[in-house]
Amino acid sequence: MSSRQPLSPPTGDEFALLVDAVEDYAIFLLGPDGEVRTWNRGAARITGYSADEIVGQHFSKFYPEHDLRAGKPRRELEVAAAEGRIEDEGWRVRRDGRRFWANTIITALRDGHGALVGFAKVTRDLTTRRLEDERLRQSRELFRLLVESVRDYAIFMLDPEGNVATWNAGAHRIKGYTPEEIIGRHFSLFYTEEDIRSGKPARKLEIAKEKGSVEEEGWRVRKDGTRFWANVVITAVFDETGELRGFAKVTRDITERRHAEELRQSLVEQREARLQAEEERRRVEASYLAAQEAIRAKDEFLMTLSHELRTPMTAILGWARLLPALQPDDEMFRDAVASIGRSAKLQAQLIDEVLDVSRIMSGKLRLARENVDIRKLVVAAVDGVRAMADARSITLTVNLAPDMGSFAADPTRLQQILWNLLTNALKFTPIRGKVEFSARRTASHIEFSVADNGDGIDPHFLPHVFEPFVQAENPRSRVHGGLGLGLSIVRYLVEAHGGTVSAESEGRGRGAKFSVWLPVGAITPETRNARGDYPDAREGDIDPERLKGLRVLIVDDDRETRGLVRALLRQAGAHVTTADSAAAALTEFDSRVPDLLITDIAMPETDGFALTRSIRARKGGDMLKIIALSAFPAATAAAEISGLDLYLRKPIDPADLVDAAAKLTGR
Repeated sequence: MSSRQPLSPPTGDEFALLVDAVEDYAIFLLGPDGEVRTWNRGAARITGYSADEIVGQHFSKFYPEHDLRAGKPRRELEVAAAEGRIEDEGWRVRRDGRRFWANTIITALRDGHGALVGFAKVTRDLTTRRLEDERLRQSRELFRLLVESVRDYAIFMLDPEGNVATWNAGAHRIKGYTPEEIIGRHFSLFYTEEDIRSGKPARKLEIAKEKGSVEEEGWRVRKDGTRFWANVVITAVFDETGELRGFAKVTRDITERRHAEELRQSLVEQREARLQAEEERRRVEASYLAAQEAIRAKDEFLMTLSHELRTPMTAILGWARLLPALQPDDEMFRDAVASIGRSAKLQAQLIDEVLDVSRIMSGKLRLARENVDIRKLVVAAVDGVRAMADARSITLTVNLAPDMGSFAADPTRLQQILWNLLTNALKFTPIRGKVEFSARRTASHIEFSVADNGDGIDPHFLPHVFEPFVQAENPRSRVHGGLGLGLSIVRYLVEAHGGTVSAESEGRGRGAKFSVWLPVGAITPETRNARGDYPDAREGDIDPERLKGLRVLIVDDDRETRGLVRALLRQAGAHVTTADSAAAALTEFDSRVPDLLITDIAMPETDGFALTRSIRARKGGDMLKIIALSAFPAATAAAEISGLDLYLRKPIDPADLVDAAAKLTGR
């Protein structure tokens, strides 16, 4: 049995306190005639009257004038008395005269005998909600009027099955149907036969339902059967529970825009075709002019090359024919030998220039970087052209900054750069002219410059001065020799080192200045010179004791080269054996191991690389010193993987070959 005591019903005082505490509702009692008998806080807050001001007054005081004239307060009491209650919404009046929208409920109160003793009245202020509802209603009405009045867009609703539910003026204008003709019919009526057969209308509704909306452009059909190009947006409409209520459809007629775009595209294509044709014509003309210029440059180059090669060849062949008739102690004999040597050296230089350009343009030029003593390099380059300057009484001065130090570069190619610049300056400087060579070092660069007071350079030719095969002079009437390759080789070699070169001149007869800037770079470990170029190589007579007792095996399939190398090595005191093939060389090696092997690279059947590998694999072959003497262009790279100790390029100065053999064998 529960120990709880049942709650007693609230007393009249407790109930009065409860009602009085409510502030969101006006709750009060009316007498049978409508006079106010009680007043709670909510009534005071909503109406603005205090209890002292309103109790005893008739409740009609809260009604506006038009309701009073219509007898609305009295009628509400009559209905409540007859039916028990009445609920109403309408305007009411506060104490300050302002109106508010109220929801009111009046309930009749009767005693135990059924006699009417008064009314209970509950009032709620709904002004805020009323205003919001009114704004929403006006907005909807405005939107309805807006949609219905739009004539540039067809805006209408579809039910979930795709039937037309609403129709605006724009839809009537664009599609031609009146609302009476189209409402209730399926929207597929606007699609072409092809679209209907492919199921396009239903597919678009499914996409809109799945993704929320779908937009497309395509042909649509008017009431009269004509077609127009339309932009269409279909949007699925869902209620608050997520149930599909239908689709909003907006259609715009963009036929004119499509025609304008097609016209514009056609004009653009025609313009592009004209421009392309014009560009093609210009390309053809440019190609023709370039081809003509290339043919002209080629003809001039071949003419120059023919002249430059034939000139020393004339001296070589002429003196060679005269030599048998001359006595060795005759002065003319000595002049002939010297002339042949000078001409051969010039011809070798011309060939080297052509080959250098070929290697540069094919990307096969390789640099062998070493630590280069700048002062020694400059002295060697200047000494190399000193005789040329003295022969023409040209004053050659050198301004070399102190503490030039060393930097990483290819010494042979760097000397080639300086030699080309100096010989170019000397060539174009008149007798008793001046050439000045200067060098200085900054924190990041080495700068070399060669200035002369010679012929100078025309302003129009200055931009082309570093182009290959280009010369300012006419090949038929030019004063100076050369192939026009020296300065282009300078540019390629400087750029290969990461530097830049420039040319300056104030015009013809006012001299020129060439400047080279090379980055200092990092000092590199000392490496063997893969090309066999020795900075201290010298010209002159061969020391007959230099290679005394050295056993040398020469392998070359060319008889003239074998004979020349054998003669100069014997002149240096070496014991020389020759072979005309790799097979003959191996037989000779097996019979007697030499101290030094000098081999050609390009030979029939077995080349010099294969011969080197075979000898290295034989007994005693790993200790043998091997020099490659070849004109083969790829030999430099291959020498590093073929077991060669040194690679020398043909043609080579006899003194250089003897020096190389002596140094390699420790003599």
